[in-house]
Amino acid sequence: MKARLAKIRPLLPFALLLVLAPQIFPQECPMAIDDNSTQDIPYITLSAELFEKCLPWRDGKYITIDKKGRFATLEWKKIFGKDILTTKPICNFPKQDCTPGYFSASPETGWVWTWNNMKLLCYNADTKLYSDFIPVMSWKGYVSYVTPFSKDELLLSFFWVRLGETDCIVYFPYNQRTQVLDNSHDKERSEVHLWKQLQPFGNEFLAFEYYEKMYNKKFFFYNKDSGKKIENDLTKTMTGLLARTSVDDIYVDMNKKMILSQSKHPYPLVITWDDDYSDVKVYTAEHVFPDGKRMAAFTASPDCRWICVFLSGYRGLKGEFLNKVGFVQISDKYPGMFSPMVFMSDDYTEWQRWNFECFIEHPEYGTCFLCTYDNGNTEETRLYKMSDVQAEIDRILLEKAKSVVK
Repeated sequence: MKARLAKIRPLLPFALLLVLAPQIFPQECPMAIDDNSTQDIPYITLSAELFEKCLPWRDGKYITIDKKGRFATLEWKKIFGKDILTTKPICNFPKQDCTPGYFSASPETGWVWTWNNMKLLCYNADTKLYSDFIPVMSWKGYVSYVTPFSKDELLLSFFWVRLGETDCIVYFPYNQRTQVLDNSHDKERSEVHLWKQLQPFGNEFLAFEYYEKMYNKKFFFYNKDSGKKIENDLTKTMTGLLARTSVDDIYVDMNKKMILSQSKHPYPLVITWDDDYSDVKVYTAEHVFPDGKRMAAFTASPDCRWICVFLSGYRGLKGEFLNKVGFVQISDKYPGMFSPMVFMSDDYTEWQRWNFECFIEHPEYGTCFLCTYDNGNTEETRLYKMSDVQAEIDRILLEKAKSVVK
């Protein structure tokens, strides 16, 4: 009996939390907290040189661009007990100056690509082929999306700007094996933006069209072969909530049936659905924000379980605009899908000082937040463990439970 109680005892506070949830988290403001109610999250200072964001790759690894301009995976090492972050190139390409912020990877298809101004630099890890070329020499528009269409083919979406008319898209297929790019401008023009493939190498897309002079987007499913558009409860909800949201700020996970983005206010927003794209539910994180504070920007983990939020609404002694940084976990175990917000520290910061940030998986620590921070004199690479953030979330919830019991 004692052994059994010893196993159960650590779970009792969480069981109590579930029972008291309606009292702890009232419906009108479930988990809003004061700025100073959380403890600072410790961080690990890394010896690392990062020049581009890190993206999920294969075998649980992450891919980036190393200091020599090559596509490379992240490698973790411990030297004398200190965490060292290094890179291991997967190829000797592109070895060029890359345009920051335009790095992309598709682990399912083996493609990885980036840009050097107008030049596309692409590599396929399965075929071991690489190429660099300027897709279109034209002042009339730009390539807005690159979609892997097979192991050898990419589909380039050229955004054609037409003054006085509705802008359109021209699709240019590129075959890497034959080095053939069909970029003739007499190709059929479309107003459909092929945004997210529903399946790798598939012909069905989550797509959108602009209306009202590019101010709003209308979402739908689209079959590239038949040209058929399909609207459902999910796409109608997206049109209603995300019409003016940049697609760069919309994280879509079709397998988990979840979309993470920001709402109009703006606050983080989660949309979920069932197998036939109905029973759509919408959750916003407004209730976990301190009063009068809003989101200036956010970064999400690849599995959409964590977000790092830059909060606006703070002013310095000289009237300068300042930010605070907080973490929020997304899970159905919390009322409204969002955990209480945990602040990185009690210090104020400026968003412009954060040169680089992303979530990654560490072999020992699990999910972590990796960032490069410019403190005014030097650049510092920091690693925040989400296990520490989770411990602080649990502490907040238990304190709330204790206050209700009293």
